[in-house]
Amino acid sequence: MRWPWSKALDAARNEVKEAAELHAYSTQERMNTEVVAAEAMASAERQKEEFETNGWTRLLQESMGGSQ
Repeated sequence: MRWPWSKALDAARNEVKEAAELHAYSTQERMNTEVVAAEAMASAERQKEEFETNGWTRLLQESMGGSQ
């Protein structure tokens, strides 16, 4: 015999399960996004350092007649 409220209880348990799965998925997506953002920031920093090291030298060489 099933209790009259067992249908509502099953529905609530399913909602809790779906919410937990969605939370786990969104947490994983946030972590993936943070990794990608950190990699992008590191790449941008490397490019900035490369420009500061070689970009100014190249611009100076070009202003003095170019490099051979």
